Amino acid sequence: MVDKPAPLTAPIDGERHHAWTSLAQVYQAVLPRLVADLEANGGLSSGVYSVLAHLDRSATPGRMRFRELQERMRVRYSQPGLSRLVQRMEADGLVERRRDTTDGRGILLVLTRTGRSQLRRSNVVFVRALQEHFGAQVSVEEARAISSVLDPILFRLDGSAPDHYPRTADRSG
Repeated sequence: MVDKPAPLTAPIDGERHHAWTSLAQVYQAVLPRLVADLEANGGLSSGVYSVLAHLDRSATPGRMRFRELQERMRVRYSQPGLSRLVQRMEADGLVERRRDTTDGRGILLVLTRTGRSQLRRSNVVFVRALQEHFGAQVSVEEARAISSVLDPILFRLDGSAPDHYPRTADRSG
């Protein structure tokens, strides 16, 4: 006799399923447009831009342990893939690797002056594309409502506060 697996949870209701599907579809529709604009007009690949933006908005702006960056980019890059990307960025003068003086085993990635300058130029393109493909479709009130729902989900899933993207997009808040 084969045991039936226990149900994981109650089935998701139609409204929550619809919300998830809408979220995923909007992300999948907007992201390629952002990437295309960034790569065509911003002078950076989306991967390089993401690394620079993560470094820029880290707890210590411009510095981040490689392991933390790896955790933040895990969906997009394997550890070897991220290492290769960072090596190319280092060769291009966008970042430097340094030993973490607080932990000799750790590696810090540090945004260089060239990297910061390139991020600022590319960020203008990113912010314009984000406004065109997402922001223009959503009111400020709707954006607040979306964030008020999604931010606590992120916190419950991984214990972190939202990492609003990127700090250079809007220095006013």
